[in-house]
Amino acid sequence: MPTPTKRQARKKSTSSRSTKKAPGKRAKNKEQTKARILKAALELFGQKGFYKTTTKEISRKARIAEGTLFNYFKTKEDLALYFFETELQNCIDWYYQDDYVRAAPLPEKLFGLVQHYLDRVEPYEEFIGAVYLRALQPRSRLNPLSLEVQELRLRELMFIRDILEEAEEREEVPPLGEFGVYALGLGFLAVVTYWLNDRSEGKENTMALLDRALTLGSHVLRQGGWEW
Repeated sequence: MPTPTKRQARKKSTSSRSTKKAPGKRAKNKEQTKARILKAALELFGQKGFYKTTTKEISRKARIAEGTLFNYFKTKEDLALYFFETELQNCIDWYYQDDYVRAAPLPEKLFGLVQHYLDRVEPYEEFIGAVYLRALQPRSRLNPLSLEVQELRLRELMFIRDILEEAEEREEVPPLGEFGVYALGLGFLAVVTYWLNDRSEGKENTMALLDRALTLGSHVLRQGGWEW
């Protein structure tokens, strides 16, 4: 009897978790409150900027007491982390629910994922830029070395690993191991950084760069060399 792959085992585990009983009313209300707080915060960040917006203004717009806000998010940085966590989960859900994307060749699949993510976060470009600058502060919870960011990063890398293992099983690419996972993860960060600084109409330069990079990378992996 064939031994299941690690990806299949993880997928089975994920499926088991998804069939668990739906969260209770209390948990559902908690998530709805967090979503309402985040929505209010993002609107204010867009109007006043990340730094000038106060927690008092956020709580007022979300129609909750400031003390209640702190029960969910201790700081604005926690709100930012929740934003990125929410967007990552959206990408994961979108990918596994779209049969067309999952069946597409790896370059097209990765292009679609990145495009989906950038389309969703486009209204919050200024906020994301402020968060990136904030992350450069050593004591910030948004710093890449913080435990909170590392946990989020690990979820992202595990998602990338599943995508690459699917491609390996379909013999689209040779086995890439952990190096391939980290390389794709860094590539995604590089694209988002470029996107933040892209002033071309409709971010056309970012999409062109992404398309070229994925095409070249796919060619190199298939041919085993840099000849173009």
